[in-house]
Amino acid sequence: MQPEPEPEVKTRARRRAGKDRTDVAMPDVAMPGPTGPSAVQPDAIYQPGPDIRRPGSVGTHFALLIAGIAVIGLITWIIAGVVFAVLHLIEIVLVAGAAGWAGYRLGHYRGRRRGS
Repeated sequence: MQPEPEPEVKTRARRRAGKDRTDVAMPDVAMPGPTGPSAVQPDAIYQPGPDIRRPGSVGTHFALLIAGIAVIGLITWIIAGVVFAVLHLIEIVLVAGAAGWAGYRLGHYRGRRRGS
């Protein structure tokens, strides 16, 4: 294994009034600020590595599985209840229509036989 090369950190110099100086890359040096010395700059900046996901416990997976099954069961139960309620309403309308038709026909037949 080879050691990783350390990244070089550079900052740009500020232009000073009255001088025709271009921005020049300078090594990272802590320059004093207007109120005192500036904060110390790090020598190297490392990028964070990939996130290492810790595997969940078996109990957590089992609880999520049971919760998922319960949610699916609840949704199925609600949908089945709505479907059966609609079918029941259709049944009531059809039975009422059949009873009304039968009553009408029976009354019409009996009324004709009485000879009013």
